[in-house]
Amino acid sequence: MRVQSGRMVSLGYGKFVRSDDVMAVEPVTEGRGPGRRSLVWVRGLEDPLVASRAVSSIVEALTNPTASEA
Repeated sequence: MRVQSGRMVSLGYGKFVRSDDVMAVEPVTEGRGPGRRSLVWVRGLEDPLVASRAVSSIVEALTNPTASEA
């Protein structure tokens, strides 16, 4: 799996990050339910960002080329 560089990826809640700066995407593994969201670790930030999108959606946006890039 290869991250597409130079792409802005939506995390939900109006938050966007550059694909190049995403270091890790951490799924919620326990205690799922309201108020529990995925965490996205970003280069240069000490704490992870809280994402409202599912981990699979974020990873797909990071790795799949858009139609113009294919």
